[in-house]
Amino acid sequence: MSVEIKLIGAELEKEPFRYEDGDGCEYRYVVNDNGTLSIFEKEDGGHITKKEAPLAVYGAAAWSSVTGDPWTTADAPRARVRSF
Repeated sequence: MSVEIKLIGAELEKEPFRYEDGDGCEYRYVVNDNGTLSIFEKEDGGHITKKEAPLAVYGAAAWSSVTGDPWTTADAPRARVRSF
């Protein structure tokens, strides 16, 4: 699913801004503790690490709602178990 953001502003409220899935990429979002919204790009079959830089960040006062796929632990790389 694509990520769709409703931005704040008189002229921007009518049409949401979209990050469309396609061309081998998917998009995920994270609402941060400070109210900012981070958008991440994920290649098909790939992973998004917590240290990865977001594709875009929207300030808390720039957006009012978001729909789509949030970042979940399923998007993170699997932990590697090491033996002794």
